[in-house]
Amino acid sequence: MKNYFFLIGLAFTLSACSDSDAQKIVEKSISFYNMEKLRNATLEFDFRNIHYKAFQQEGKFKYERTFKDSTGNVHDILSNEGFKRLLNGKEINLDTAQSNKYRQSVNAVIYFTYLPLKLIDPSVVKKYLGESRIKGKTYHKLEISFDQTDGGNDHRDVFYYWFDTEDYSMDHLAYSSGGNRFRHVLRSHNVDGVIFQDYINYQSPPGDSITPVLKYDSLYNAGKLRELSRIEIEDIVLK
Repeated sequence: MKNYFFLIGLAFTLSACSDSDAQKIVEKSISFYNMEKLRNATLEFDFRNIHYKAFQQEGKFKYERTFKDSTGNVHDILSNEGFKRLLNGKEINLDTAQSNKYRQSVNAVIYFTYLPLKLIDPSVVKKYLGESRIKGKTYHKLEISFDQTDGGNDHRDVFYYWFDTEDYSMDHLAYSSGGNRFRHVLRSHNVDGVIFQDYINYQSPPGDSITPVLKYDSLYNAGKLRELSRIEIEDIVLK
């Protein structure tokens, strides 16, 4: 019985250490990218011919995107107050499905652009999975999930991140929302001291519906992933 309680205590201690390690890794990565400067700043950039503008401060946020399509000039706004779409300057009525679709689209682009800063949001649950080797380099591998209370509609999403053990750069990430994906850093942009990244976006090998995204680092090492797209942001301005 004593051994049983000892093992339980040991498992709890290791889990606590892992959570603490994961938090420290994320904090060091944020420092590497100097993303603390984004806390009280306005960020603007272009992605796939759409202009984005984002602002965050002490729990308050406002994300915007503007573009032109066949219907006219579209202006989407996502904030603490919710989501709304303006067409040619006038707000239009959206059903729940449309609102959720557009909201998620705006939020996803901003979320990935703000990584790794987003990994210290209150809803984030971090788990340290140990070290992993990718293309000859050693990485800290983390699992990121979200608390159901604060995670909103995306609380079921699970992501995996690989942080360089030497400089804590976030060189790879993977997720399964919308299909299994693995991203590798393509290039970096240094804007007023803050580093932003572009990615090559990979998908699963043909016919592979079995390998979990957790193990996509192994598939990437073996050269089995297929390039799907490139995530590249342009004309970045930080105010």
